[in-house]
Amino acid sequence: MSQPTSHSRYLNHNSIGNNAIINQGDIHYNVTPGPLLPGVDKPTYVIPYPRNEDVVCRTYLVDRLDRLLPRGSKFHSAALWGLGGSGKTQIALDYAYRRYYDDKCSVFWVHADNKATFIHDYKTIANKLGIEQAAATDGKGLLRSVRNGIEACPSWVLILDNVDNLELFGVGLSTDEATNSLYEFIPNGPTGTVLWTSRDARIAGTLVGAQRGVEVLSMERVEAIELLDRMRSEEARVEEPNDVETLLKELEWFPLAISQAGAYMRRMRTSASEYLALLRESKRRWDTLKTTEFDRHRRPEMPNSVLDTWTVSMERIQSENRTAYQVLHIVAYLDNQNLPHELIIQISKCSNEDAAKEPEELEVTSAIIRLQEFSFLKTRQIEDGGPSYEMHKLVQEAARYRLTLRGLQGTPTQGSLSQTETSDEVCYTGIALRALSELFPTSNPETWRQCERYLAHAVEMGNWAEISKREADTSELLSRASGYLYDRGRWREKVLVDQRALDLRRKVLGERHPYTLDSIASLAAAYHYQGLHEKAKDCYKEAMELRRQTLGEKHPDTLRAMSLLGAVYQSHGQYKEAEALYKKALPLQREVLGAKHMHTLQSLASISAVYHYQGYYAKAKPIKLETLAIQREVLGEKHPLVLWNIGSLAATCQGLGQYKEAKALYQETLDLRRETLGENHPDTLRSITQLGAIYHDLRKYELAESLAKEALELEQKMLGEEHPYTLQSKHNLAVAWRSRGHSAKALSLMQECVQGRCAVLGPDHPFTKDSRKVLEKWESPSRGLKGIRGLLGILKKKLWRK
Repeated sequence: MSQPTSHSRYLNHNSIGNNAIINQGDIHYNVTPGPLLPGVDKPTYVIPYPRNEDVVCRTYLVDRLDRLLPRGSKFHSAALWGLGGSGKTQIALDYAYRRYYDDKCSVFWVHADNKATFIHDYKTIANKLGIEQAAATDGKGLLRSVRNGIEACPSWVLILDNVDNLELFGVGLSTDEATNSLYEFIPNGPTGTVLWTSRDARIAGTLVGAQRGVEVLSMERVEAIELLDRMRSEEARVEEPNDVETLLKELEWFPLAISQAGAYMRRMRTSASEYLALLRESKRRWDTLKTTEFDRHRRPEMPNSVLDTWTVSMERIQSENRTAYQVLHIVAYLDNQNLPHELIIQISKCSNEDAAKEPEELEVTSAIIRLQEFSFLKTRQIEDGGPSYEMHKLVQEAARYRLTLRGLQGTPTQGSLSQTETSDEVCYTGIALRALSELFPTSNPETWRQCERYLAHAVEMGNWAEISKREADTSELLSRASGYLYDRGRWREKVLVDQRALDLRRKVLGERHPYTLDSIASLAAAYHYQGLHEKAKDCYKEAMELRRQTLGEKHPDTLRAMSLLGAVYQSHGQYKEAEALYKKALPLQREVLGAKHMHTLQSLASISAVYHYQGYYAKAKPIKLETLAIQREVLGEKHPLVLWNIGSLAATCQGLGQYKEAKALYQETLDLRRETLGENHPDTLRSITQLGAIYHDLRKYELAESLAKEALELEQKMLGEEHPYTLQSKHNLAVAWRSRGHSAKALSLMQECVQGRCAVLGPDHPFTKDSRKVLEKWESPSRGLKGIRGLLGILKKKLWRK
């Protein structure tokens, strides 16, 4: 038996109304038979989806829509526009059902993503309105009849969903071409309302007034939490709120991603932390994001996964604007925030097949505007007179996914930049790397602003080195980023960058290549300044030995590695070993580099520092004065090494009891470091700590406490709880509290300091011994020295077991 071409289902005596059309499991329209009797004013409903009972009220958007589309006797129109998956259709559906409750209002829904769906849905409305011979009416006659039939309703709402191709309605067409558009068939009576949804921002100012467009963005925090709860069911929520918050941040508060996550979690009985783990596991991330769940409020043929939902928009951009398409897929491999305008310009230049040809400003501007109109780029802020942009992380993910999929299928993207490349991924990541390499400068105070602007993008490029097949070039870019992080004292970030650069150089250049050895030494420095002395020691030993083997005993790089290894021994409290290395390097550096070379002078300063830490202040001071005089002459007053040695001289003066001289030197160092390095640089924080200590020696305890607290708070934030600088500030603050009579607080903080120094520096480090000695002195008689020593003994055993 042949199947009927349409479904006919009677829906009498239901809550919607006897004259309604709804969806009951498929996407065919269900039409009650026969035309309406003339003169009957009963409203008509053609809505393809049931009401979404799980919809989350997005108050701002609902209120804005209600203000634009008030109920009354005048015609009104508005448009919801934004990224696919942002919730435009659901907001429109909610509006449709809210208008359904108006006794005299008819509601019609038309899928307008292409001409075929538009005509199909108009035919359905024609049947519903009882327009005679609707099936036989062809072409424009049918569409006009439907338009007139809708306008004849006492009150009506027409929702045109997915109007992504605005050309269908005449936008962007010439006058002659526009005569064949569908716009003339949109009703415009005095009793009606038209609501459009589109991914294209151009709809505002064309199909509706410029002020009648409502952009639909990601959800607010409360809305996102509510949507996740509803999609997975409240009963399933057993994890802590922090896990939910972290998951929603990972999904960037995006409605489609949240809905799919909630449905998956409900079906698989997965917690937020478990789903988050799937997303963070690179091999399973795409499998998780491309998972689709049945949604009765969407058409089955429409992409419903996060990775596929923007395919239509990307294909449209590809057909309309080649430059925009290329920029979209190149930016997908950069950090998603703070994309400077000049970076987009550079990307366009590097994308040009004729490298000598500068891209036209109008061409680049048009590409950016087109990406903004599809919500793929957002203007973030104005920086140095030029705009900066951002791209949704999930859009980046979807763009990369499409390129990877095409590469696996062996089908290069139409209009690919180079047909000789193995894949579009290689091509686009290579362009991103070239653009950044052109823009990221060598670090110095004059270029710090530009370095910071491109830092996140350079770090992100490290993730795509193997895909771009330019590992050596990527490691060079990372090396420049590492130099900037060194100058800014951002050691934790520097460790990660150095590790990645070292891995790439070991892979493509080999273990003994000079660049590889540079990366080992750079990583050692990052470990050293972060207080990870054992790791630093191992790296410096490796670098020194390899340089000795490949470059020779007297090569400047070998001697520098020797001196830096001595610095690690010094930081670890092994002063004799440090002194031996300094004294071995210094005469060779004088011979090879000269007495006034920066490295020679630093080795000489390091010898004086070792004398200082062993208590030989009188022996250390003249060497420091000699070194500092030459450094000021050679390097200038504001060089970081000069400032370091001014602070070192101040410490020696303090050790000699010359407090006023020490105070003046500490203040000079702090002022210059604030000026040249900034308030939050670790060296600046160290100067604050040292100045506070000298105020304590001068018996100005309130000032000493204030500076110690200031330094500690910043060090905890910038360096972490276990950094040696942080621990020194805890010691100083505890001493200041004790001097001001806050004995209980002082005792507690000093205990914390002793425990920290035992764990980080070791129980036998001179600094640990200093704090322990103070703690024993302060300890209450009821506990006694035996109790303190017992506690420290337990800590020592635990430490060595670890």
